[in-house]
Amino acid sequence: MCPEDKDQLPVQTDSRFVEGENGTVIDVAKRLVWLKKDTWQMTGKWMNWVQIRDYAEELNKQNFAGYSNWRMPSSVEAKSLYNKGQSNRDHMGQTVPLYSIFDPGFGFLCWTNDVRNKIQAMRFGYRRGVATFDDVYRVSRGSSRLVREIE
Repeated sequence: MCPEDKDQLPVQTDSRFVEGENGTVIDVAKRLVWLKKDTWQMTGKWMNWVQIRDYAEELNKQNFAGYSNWRMPSSVEAKSLYNKGQSNRDHMGQTVPLYSIFDPGFGFLCWTNDVRNKIQAMRFGYRRGVATFDDVYRVSRGSSRLVREIE
């Protein structure tokens, strides 16, 4: 595959998601590439919003999976992975309505890039499908599933 062909979408007629290369999942409908694992699965550490932002920057410096534009999802993007017709398991073994193409064992709270007042960011909860603002320095089971746009 030529470097300029890296972002071409595969032909897909029956599913929103397809397996990508290097541990990625392609969201054909939204033209996004997600990491198959979240930050908890990748590092074994819970992180606050600031730490996840910095972790994404580090992955970008490393050109992780061949790209340098990984970021936290918006709350709308994070919510788009929640589907009551789907079933997956979080890090505690709880059934969660997240597409099964993503690796099980993820953190059920996902930090997003939606920030207010410089000290609070939105976290989307995959167990109940609810988004809430939380302190950007709060670690409590903090993780995120990094994403990038298809260029």
